[in-house]
Order: sequence, then structure tokens, then C-alpha cells
Amino acid sequence: MSTRIGALPVILCAAVLSLSAQSAPQKPQDPQRPVFRSEANFVRVDVFPTRDGSPVKDLVAADFEVLEDGVPQKVETFEFVEVRGNLVQPDRREPNTVQQSREMMRDPRARVFVLFLDIPHVTMHGTWNVRAPLLRLIDRILGPDDLVGVMTPQMSARDIAFARKPDVVADGLLSRWPWGERFTLAQDERERLYEACYPWPELKDVVKEMTARRRERSTLDALNEVVLWLRDQREERKAILTISEGWLLFGENRDLTRPRVIDPRTGAMEPIPGPEPIGTGPDGRLRIGHDRNYEGTKTTCDTDRGLLSNLNNERYLRDIIGAANTANASFYTVDPRGLAVFDSPIGPDKPPPVAVDLSNLRNRMESLRTLADATDGMAVANSNDIEKGLRRMADDLTSYYLLGYYSTNSKLDGRFRQIKVRTKQPGVDMRARRGYKAATEREVSQARLVATAPVPEHVAVARTALGGLARLRPASEFSAHAIAISGDTTTVWVSGELKAAAAAPATVDINIKSGALSSSAAAAIPAGGRAFLVPVVLASNATEPIDVRVRVGQGSGLPLTDMLKIDAVSSDGLGHPMLYRRGPSTGNRVQAAGSPLYLRTERVRLEIPASADTKMSGARVLDRNGLAFELPVTTAERTDEAGQRWLTAEVILAALAPGDYIIEMSGTVKGAAKTVLSAIRIVR
Repeated sequence: MSTRIGALPVILCAAVLSLSAQSAPQKPQDPQRPVFRSEANFVRVDVFPTRDGSPVKDLVAADFEVLEDGVPQKVETFEFVEVRGNLVQPDRREPNTVQQSREMMRDPRARVFVLFLDIPHVTMHGTWNVRAPLLRLIDRILGPDDLVGVMTPQMSARDIAFARKPDVVADGLLSRWPWGERFTLAQDERERLYEACYPWPELKDVVKEMTARRRERSTLDALNEVVLWLRDQREERKAILTISEGWLLFGENRDLTRPRVIDPRTGAMEPIPGPEPIGTGPDGRLRIGHDRNYEGTKTTCDTDRGLLSNLNNERYLRDIIGAANTANASFYTVDPRGLAVFDSPIGPDKPPPVAVDLSNLRNRMESLRTLADATDGMAVANSNDIEKGLRRMADDLTSYYLLGYYSTNSKLDGRFRQIKVRTKQPGVDMRARRGYKAATEREVSQARLVATAPVPEHVAVARTALGGLARLRPASEFSAHAIAISGDTTTVWVSGELKAAAAAPATVDINIKSGALSSSAAAAIPAGGRAFLVPVVLASNATEPIDVRVRVGQGSGLPLTDMLKIDAVSSDGLGHPMLYRRGPSTGNRVQAAGSPLYLRTERVRLEIPASADTKMSGARVLDRNGLAFELPVTTAERTDEAGQRWLTAEVILAALAPGDYIIEMSGTVKGAAKTVLSAIRIVR
């Protein structure tokens, strides 16, 4: 069951976007550039008025009064926005690249939603319970200009891929239900390391609490990150739909670091933190610490144990709330359990005393309500009618007023300014952004310089290539890669790779679809194997984007799925490369790769399908800015058993530090110069 960690965002991102590295080079602006108002003292305010819980839709500009730090402001712009949901899918224009989605986010009339799936804090039952209502909510609230993306605690906010069509989001979600991992056996590498560091039964509770504290902190870190990232993308309101069963908000616990007795018969204590012995690892190399193949040592565990014992997550949540109010981001929280009676299940572990369990349940629900109420959002918790709560949430999100005013305070002092919106209409409750942080002179000057600074061509091209790495999910247990070659027919080459060797033979089902064309194929991964490579042929030439769905069955285990959307390249062109790796993990044999993630101990090999009149002229390694390294690249060509010709480039990665790089392959097609850029990431 641990195989599902972080897999969901892979599916959605793949369904929403093709790899940017497979698109024509563009000149994107820096996607991480903070967004400032076009005029430093112009402020936009989203206002959500309700009467008896229902939206009020008949107000006019004269009905509103806006105060900034208690000083009345003149409303210069006024607009009532009512979103039409349930649109026909073709009516929505989908972003084709990461950069396009960033540009669409900056439209003040487009609403931005982030669906935050708190995987470690949702049970499998909760996942199933919220499944259909959540999909209906997305369909109701999305207008033609709105964008929605999915994030989990295992993701970086920069990796969120946004879509406009609800069916794209739904396909990504439906392919990996259930995704909740609370009270399951799912573990990541660090949690397995804790068990290896503290293997004694007497320390089982220590490992359990360290794991719970780390997961809660990881979720809060992700929420804080997405708030700050959204703040820099747009000033207008952002909604973060958070699906979670809440948090205990751990505080300081000095007892967690108290040395325990590990042998009651002799009174022996657990080892005191100190220098670790030098031993031999499974690969025969010298290593420090235990002999099990984990990334980290007992010093790592002891350090985490001390840090986790000093958490103050209640204060951290308050800081997140403050950051959200400054960023004009609202949390809409949903407890997918419905009407929960107990917080912990009866087994397999012994549940806490009833009083403690009820206190935990109360704390979890209260944390969700606090996060929503304090950011002008809405909480759906402790109710068996989740559908009704989500309908109220949809009503709240599908109509609002957009006001704009020029602040009478023109100082560029960087201070937080409170906003209060009132109405002259009786019985109307007003919810609006609570304030904003004024820009400083330095921020305004820097923003103007950045806006006017030209981006060199080689930097723009490199950034476009690196955009393809947004799809990467290092925690995913399975990843797939595909390219398509079009001629009289279209051949789709599909490779896939498991993170760990298969414990038993695994079956692979591949389904390809492009418009009315479809095809399927099967493959197998033997016990002890990790990868497969198979061609799938469509009956005729594919003229539309190609959807690739790969499903790996694991016997009694949960299936693994990945989805891709790619474009076919003419057999007369210089196409996209297949990925291969060679190193200790592959038995020093070339193996098909499903992901551009590599280790420094490996070699990366790229193979581009080529026609008879295609020639390779060279290859080189580039850094993030498109500048070349003095690093040898071995180029060659081969012809496979089916007669397909391949141009190859191979690089030994030992000389490169962990980071993002680009492999450039150059050649000619019928005498015309062509270049293909492929991004890779070295993780360690």
C-alpha cells in the first residue's frame, strides 16, 4: 500500500500537460517572478455577501463601503461575477504548457483553485466517501476561465499543473482512488529509517509519534508553501480546497527524547547518540551506520527526534492563517469522514482511551474549522451530508463582487493594511479579504527592472526545456515515458519503471487513444525486474494528441497507474528521445527508464528515432541557463530488429553535482539543422 505515496499528482499533471521539453521552444517569462499590481496603490477586493447562508446577487456599487485601516476608500471599479459551471468541455480553453497556465492565473476574472489532498491524514474510507461529491463540486464551481490544480504534501507548489476542463481533473483523480493513507502501512524512506534506527519493541511508541509528528509537519509545510507561492502568482483571491481529517497540532514533548530501557531484564538503555561505526553496505562499499540500505544514519534519526520533540504546530497554523490573509488566499476545508464518532480505529493497534480519542477527534475538527473560518473560507465537517455542505461551498464560490479602489495611503512602506467591507443593506453578512501587504520602494523598483529586462535566447530555451521536469514525482513508485513516431501508421514506444524491483512477476496493461484511434498492448515485469519497453501501433496516422495510460498489476498489491499526453512527431523529423539508464541498480546493463531522474552513479542514454536522411552532428550537456559543460557525450547510432534507426547519446553523470541539466542533441534532417533538448534531474 506504500506504493501510492505521491502518485496522484503524477497522473493529473501528466493528463493536463505534455512535457514542456516536447513542445516547440518558446520565450517564457520567469514563472517564479512575483506579481505586483500595475499601480502600487490600486487594490482589488473580492467580496462574498450572503443572507441566511445564501449569496446576495442584487447589490450595486453604492451598497458597499470599503475602509482601509479605518479610512473610507472610493470604489473605482465594480463588477458582479456569476460563474457558469457545467459547461460543455470544448468551451474551455486548456493551457498547453506550464507557462500558459501561469499567464492564465494572472487574469483577475479567472479564479484559481488548488485541490489539496492531505494523503497522510485521510483514511481510505474517507477517500471513497468524498469521491463523487468532490467531483460534482469541481464541475459546479469551474467557469470557462477558471483554473484548478492538485497538490499533495509530497509535492512542491511549483510543480502544480493547472487545468480548466473538469474531465481532465476527474480522470486524474478517478485513476488513483482510493488515495488516503491514514491508518495504512504506507511508509516513505525516512519513516522506514526510523524503524531501522529504533528496532526495539520498547521504542515502538517513539517511532509512531515521530512518524505522526513528521507527517503533520510535512502537511503544514506544504500548506504554507502553497500559500506563499500563490501569493507571488496573483493578487486576486485564491481558494485552497483542503481534503483532510484534521490535525492534532502537536506541541512540545520533551519526553520523546528521554532514553528508554530496551531490555527490562538487564535494565540496558538505548544507545546514547554519538559517533557511528564504519561498516560495509550491501553494495560492498564502506558506509557509516547500520548495514541496511537506507538513505541516512542513526544520527539522522536522533536529529529528527530532537527537532520533532520541539514542534509547536498550533503556532505554525496561526502563522499560516496570517500568511493566507496577507496573500488573499482562503481555505475551504472538508472532513471526508462525515459524522465521525471515534478518531482511531479499534485495530490493529490498541486505540487510546475513549476520553483521549474524543479529545483528538475534537482537536482535528477544530483545526479544520479554525483554518477555514480565519481565512474567510468555509468548513464542511462533522456532517453525514457532505453533498449538502459542498453545495453550500459551490454556491459560495460561484458568485461574488469584484471591487477596486486606489488607496489613499500611497506610502511604499511594506506594512500590512487592514481592509473592511460593509454594506448598507440589512441582514447581509460580508466576507472579503482582510487586508494586504503594501509594496516597498525596493520591490517596486525591482519589479520594474525585471519586467523590462530582456531574457537571453539561450536562457529562455533552457527554461522551456526544464519545464518538463515539473511532472517529476520522486516519491512515486512507478513512472512511465512515451514517444510517438508517425508515418503511414503511428507507433508509440512506451517504457515504464518501478522504483523498487518487483517482488513477484507483474503484468502491464497499456492503452493508447488519439481521437477515434485506439490500441492496446501488454507487457510483463519479471520478479526482480524493474522496467519494460514495448511499441504500440495505431492503425493510421495520429493527427490529434495521444493519451497513454499504463497500469501495472502487482498480484495481491494495489495497481500502479501513470498517464501521459504526448504529440506524434513525423518520421521525417528529429523526434523526442526514449530514456535509458545504466548503473549499479541495473546490473550495469542498459535499461529503459520511465523518468528523467538519475543518480550520479549512473549513465544516461537517450535514443531518438531517425529516418534514413537524418544525421547526428553532435551532442552536449547544458546547465540551467543553457550554457555548455566541458563534459564528453558519446554519440552513435543503431538499428533495431524491426529496422528502426536510432540516434544515441550517452553521458556519464559522475562529474555532475545533484541538480537539473539539459542534454542537447543536434543533427540535420534533409539538410536542415535540428536540435532537441531533453531535461534530466540528478538527485544524488
